This record gives sequence, structure tokens and C-alpha cells, in this order.
Amino acid sequence: MNSTARHLSASGDPVTPAVALQAVPGPAPALRQLERILDTFRTVNRGNKDVVSDSRMQQLEWVARELALALPLGLTESAGDSLADLLAPDAVHAYLLYGRGGYLRSAPIVATDPTSYDTSERIRIFCLERIAEQARLPFETPDLPPWRLRPTVSPHMAKLITDHLAEEAAQWTEVDRPDAIVRGLAMWGVMCDVLPRLGELESMLLEDLTIMAKVPRTITLIRQPQGGLRGKMPEPETWELSETTRQHLNDWLERRPRLITRLHGTVPRHLWLSVPPNPDSGVPINRRGISKWYKKVADAVQVKQDAADVPEEDLVPTRWETMRRTLLAQQQAAEITA
Repeated sequence: MNSTARHLSASGDPVTPAVALQAVPGPAPALRQLERILDTFRTVNRGNKDVVSDSRMQQLEWVARELALALPLGLTESAGDSLADLLAPDAVHAYLLYGRGGYLRSAPIVATDPTSYDTSERIRIFCLERIAEQARLPFETPDLPPWRLRPTVSPHMAKLITDHLAEEAAQWTEVDRPDAIVRGLAMWGVMCDVLPRLGELESMLLEDLTIMAKVPRTITLIRQPQGGLRGKMPEPETWELSETTRQHLNDWLERRPRLITRLHGTVPRHLWLSVPPNPDSGVPINRRGISKWYKKVADAVQVKQDAADVPEEDLVPTRWETMRRTLLAQQQAAEITA
């Protein structure tokens, strides 16, 4: 008896008839074009992370995933037809509204600091600009949300560090005071007056100081644009130094020549140098060294707080940038109320 042959798959199961299969629609043309642009960014990221860093690549991938989620929700009637339509003003406006409303999240989250919504929107807009630039498409940049600092720790923390450094210095006569303490007082004074980032502090040179009557009066630094100002040319900023910082800097400048007498070759022009017992004393200190010094100071202050059983809501921040933002927020608040 003849029987109809049944085709089996590799596993031995019957193969589903072709007529029973349903065609799965492919991605919209706009998303296919977007994927090709992302492939270009991925290639650059693998070869030159200075142009497209890992963190930037993650942001670009994140925005692409959000656009894929937003398209079926409804941006504009033609948003899926081409990348140009996807980056058109009306489609971008709808996408940003979905993002701010939390409709593009892949998982539920707890309540978020409102400033994070502004930060996310700035990242979305920046990535859209990069995508349009790479695709050579016109792009109308939406208005960026205003920059607002995240909540920071109590400004009282800065005073605790100032008092701790002063107490350490008071245990020694000026002649016997260790170089690390002299440098620490000067470095912290510049921090409170100028609010430099670690890289900006690391790169300060002797030429950046203006000295009058043998006393430092001002300091100039090149502050790298951040946040919404990224891409603009950095401009020098000159800051007046407080009387206390001038004195601390003067003490440091008197100690500094002794640290470089044993060095051979070019004498470093960097303002901040490593000090004993570091075997590389006299060599410019890098940002990692500055960060380690600051953390050591912050830890010592926290020990004092714990011993005194002070009911502080926040711990003493051990990251330089956290304390810098605290002082910056305090300065901005003072300017508003002035």
C-alpha cells in the first residue's frame, strides 16, 4: 500500500507546511538605515575609542533601541519610511515625549531623581545629532533641558575637611611640617577657590599662577567644556585666590624646589608634585595620586565623625568630584541669592 511521504526535520518532527507559515514583517526601512549607521559607529569604536568611546557607543545603541520601541507606538505617519523621516522634527519631538514619559523603559524602576530625566534627554538629543551627522542628514536640534546639579552632600563636609587639614598642620612647626601637609593645604585651598576637576588640577603649571610681591594672587586654568557645552572650544578662566589660599600656595612654592633638586633632565613645570615618602617625590602627581590623597583625608574625617557619634545624614564623600559638585552647588546658590 502506498502512503504519502512525510518530510521530517533534523529532529524527526514533521515539518510545518509552508502554507501554515506566516510571514514576519521585517524592520522598517528607517530602522534598517539606522542599523547601518550604527555599524559604522561600531567599526570606529573598535578602531579608535577616542572618536567613539565605549560609553558613547552604549548611548548610541540605547537610543537606537528606544527608537525601535517608539516607532510602533506612533511617531509620525512617515517616520518608518526613512531615517530622514525618523529624524524629522515632529518624529523627534514625539520620541522625546515618549522617553520623558517612561514609555520606552524595558523594565520597571523605582522613583528617579527628576534631574536624571533632563540628563537622559540631553543624551538622546546628542546621540540623534551624531546619527544625523554621520548619515549627512539635516537635523533640527530641540531645545536642551537646563543643566541642574544633582543633590549633593551637606556643604558642612567641606568645612570638616578644612578643619581637619588645619588641625594636622597645627601639630607641627612650620619648619618641621611634612611636605604632604603643606601641599594638601594649598591643594585644598585651590579646590575651594577654583573648583577644578581632577584633570584640571593635575595639569596646572607654575606659569598659571600670577605672582605679585612674591605672593600668588590669581590662577588660570583651561576648563574643559562639559555637559551641554561639549564640543565648544575651552577657554582660560582666571580666578582670584583667597588670602588663606595665597599663603598656603606660597608655603608650597617655597618647599617645591627642594623636591626637584635630585631629579635629572628636564625640571617639571607642574604645580603639584609627589612628596616623600613616595619614591617618585619631585615627579608631577597624577589624578590618581590626587584622588588617593583626597580619599585618605576624607576617610580620616569620617573616623572623627564616627568617634564623635555625630548624627550626619550623609557620609563624608570620598570622591573628589562629589565634593567639587557640592562646593559648586553652594557657590551657585550664593550667586542666586546675592
